[in-house]
Amino acid sequence: MKNMKLIFLAFLLVLLAACGSKPAPEEDKKSGAPQVENDKAKEEAGVKAEVQLEKDSKEGKLMLKNSSDKEVSTGVAFTLEKWEGGKWNKINSNQMFTEQMITVKAGENYEQPIELKDQEAGTYRVSKTFFAEEEKHEVAVLFEKK
Repeated sequence: MKNMKLIFLAFLLVLLAACGSKPAPEEDKKSGAPQVENDKAKEEAGVKAEVQLEKDSKEGKLMLKNSSDKEVSTGVAFTLEKWEGGKWNKINSNQMFTEQMITVKAGENYEQPIELKDQEAGTYRVSKTFFAEEEKHEVAVLFEKK
Protein backbone atom coordinates (compact mmCIF):
# COMPACT_ATOMS: atom_id res chain seq x y z
CA MET A 1 0.00 0.00 0.00
CA LYS A 2 2.88 2.36 0.77
CA ASN A 3 4.36 1.69 -2.67
CA MET A 4 1.06 2.66 -4.30
CA LYS A 5 1.02 5.94 -2.39
CA LEU A 6 4.59 6.69 -3.46
CA ILE A 7 3.82 5.85 -7.10
CA PHE A 8 0.70 8.03 -6.99
CA LEU A 9 2.66 10.91 -5.40
CA ALA A 10 5.42 10.61 -8.02
CA PHE A 11 2.79 10.61 -10.77
CA LEU A 12 1.22 13.79 -9.35
CA LEU A 13 4.61 15.52 -9.16
CA VAL A 14 5.37 14.68 -12.80
CA LEU A 15 1.91 15.88 -13.81
CA LEU A 16 2.31 19.17 -11.93
CA ALA A 17 5.80 19.73 -13.33
CA ALA A 18 4.45 19.33 -16.86
CA CYS A 19 1.80 21.98 -16.22
CA GLY A 20 4.44 24.65 -15.60
CA SER A 21 6.65 23.98 -18.59
CA LYS A 22 6.43 25.84 -21.87
CA PRO A 23 6.24 23.85 -25.07
CA ALA A 24 9.08 24.31 -27.51
CA PRO A 25 8.21 26.69 -30.34
CA GLU A 26 6.89 24.99 -33.44
CA GLU A 27 9.12 25.21 -36.44
CA ASP A 28 8.17 27.09 -39.55
CA LYS A 29 7.32 24.48 -42.16
CA LYS A 30 9.17 26.33 -44.96
CA SER A 31 12.42 27.45 -43.35
CA GLY A 32 12.72 25.16 -40.33
CA ALA A 33 13.25 28.24 -38.13
CA PRO A 34 11.32 28.55 -34.87
CA GLN A 35 8.24 30.74 -35.06
CA VAL A 36 8.81 34.06 -33.35
CA GLU A 37 6.41 35.44 -30.80
CA ASN A 38 5.94 39.10 -30.07
CA ASP A 39 6.13 39.58 -26.30
CA LYS A 40 4.98 43.18 -26.66
CA ALA A 41 1.38 44.19 -27.36
CA LYS A 42 0.39 44.99 -30.93
CA GLU A 43 -2.51 47.07 -29.61
CA GLU A 44 -2.79 48.93 -26.34
CA ALA A 45 -5.09 51.69 -25.04
CA GLY A 46 -6.92 51.67 -28.37
CA VAL A 47 -3.76 52.29 -30.42
CA LYS A 48 -2.58 49.65 -32.88
CA ALA A 49 0.79 49.36 -34.66
CA GLU A 50 1.10 48.20 -38.26
CA VAL A 51 3.97 48.03 -40.75
CA GLN A 52 3.53 48.34 -44.50
CA LEU A 53 6.25 47.08 -46.80
CA GLU A 54 6.31 47.36 -50.55
CA LYS A 55 8.05 44.60 -52.50
CA ASP A 56 11.79 45.28 -52.93
CA SER A 57 11.44 48.59 -51.07
CA LYS A 58 14.29 49.99 -48.99
CA GLU A 59 11.80 51.63 -46.64
CA GLY A 60 8.79 50.57 -44.61
CA LYS A 61 6.00 52.57 -43.05
CA LEU A 62 5.14 52.31 -39.38
CA MET A 63 1.55 53.28 -38.74
CA LEU A 64 -0.09 54.03 -35.40
CA LYS A 65 -3.86 53.74 -35.66
CA ASN A 66 -5.66 55.55 -32.86
CA SER A 67 -9.07 53.90 -32.62
CA SER A 68 -9.61 55.19 -29.07
CA ASP A 69 -11.84 58.14 -28.24
CA LYS A 70 -8.89 60.07 -26.80
CA GLU A 71 -5.95 61.97 -28.20
CA VAL A 72 -2.54 60.29 -27.81
CA SER A 73 0.96 61.69 -28.20
CA THR A 74 4.19 60.17 -29.43
CA GLY A 75 7.57 61.16 -30.83
CA VAL A 76 9.60 60.14 -33.85
CA ALA A 77 11.79 57.65 -31.95
CA PHE A 78 11.20 53.94 -32.44
CA THR A 79 13.07 50.72 -31.72
CA LEU A 80 13.98 48.35 -34.55
CA GLU A 81 14.98 44.82 -33.57
CA LYS A 82 15.92 41.68 -35.49
CA TRP A 83 15.26 38.11 -34.34
CA GLU A 84 18.65 36.38 -34.25
CA GLY A 85 19.89 33.46 -32.21
CA GLY A 86 16.55 32.98 -30.46
CA LYS A 87 16.31 36.54 -29.13
CA TRP A 88 15.56 40.12 -30.16
CA ASN A 89 18.62 42.27 -30.93
CA LYS A 90 18.25 46.04 -31.18
CA ILE A 91 19.70 47.16 -34.49
CA ASN A 92 19.05 50.90 -34.52
CA SER A 93 20.97 51.77 -31.32
CA ASN A 94 23.05 54.39 -33.13
CA GLN A 95 20.10 56.05 -34.84
CA MET A 96 19.47 59.63 -33.72
CA PHE A 97 15.99 61.10 -33.36
CA THR A 98 14.90 64.69 -32.89
CA GLU A 99 12.67 65.45 -29.92
CA GLN A 100 9.19 66.19 -31.21
CA MET A 101 5.76 65.76 -29.77
CA ILE A 102 3.30 64.39 -32.29
CA THR A 103 -0.38 64.39 -31.44
CA VAL A 104 -2.63 61.72 -32.94
CA LYS A 105 -6.27 62.65 -32.55
CA ALA A 106 -8.97 60.10 -31.81
CA GLY A 107 -9.82 58.12 -34.95
CA GLU A 108 -6.72 59.31 -36.85
CA ASN A 109 -3.47 57.61 -37.92
CA TYR A 110 0.18 58.58 -37.80
CA GLU A 111 2.62 57.26 -40.42
CA GLN A 112 6.37 57.27 -40.16
CA PRO A 113 9.07 55.92 -42.50
CA ILE A 114 11.41 53.14 -41.33
CA GLU A 115 14.74 52.93 -43.13
CA LEU A 116 15.49 49.31 -44.12
CA LYS A 117 18.06 49.65 -46.91
CA ASP A 118 20.95 48.27 -44.83
CA GLN A 119 18.93 45.41 -43.33
CA GLU A 120 19.19 41.84 -44.54
CA ALA A 121 16.26 39.48 -44.96
CA GLY A 122 14.80 38.29 -41.68
CA THR A 123 12.19 38.75 -38.97
CA TYR A 124 12.01 42.23 -37.48
CA ARG A 125 10.06 44.00 -34.76
CA VAL A 126 9.44 47.72 -34.55
CA SER A 127 8.29 49.19 -31.22
CA LYS A 128 6.82 52.61 -30.57
CA THR A 129 6.09 54.39 -27.30
CA PHE A 130 3.11 56.70 -26.90
CA PHE A 131 1.24 58.45 -24.12
CA ALA A 132 -2.49 58.34 -23.46
CA GLU A 133 -3.74 60.53 -20.61
CA GLU A 134 -0.18 60.92 -19.30
CA GLU A 135 0.24 57.14 -19.07
CA LYS A 136 3.11 55.56 -21.04
CA HIS A 137 2.31 52.68 -23.41
CA GLU A 138 4.27 50.69 -25.97
CA VAL A 139 3.10 48.78 -29.02
CA ALA A 140 5.13 46.60 -31.35
CA VAL A 141 4.59 44.77 -34.61
CA LEU A 142 6.51 41.97 -36.35
CA PHE A 143 7.31 41.90 -40.04
CA GLU A 144 9.38 39.89 -42.51
CA LYS A 145 11.89 41.51 -44.84
CA LYS A 146 12.60 39.30 -47.83
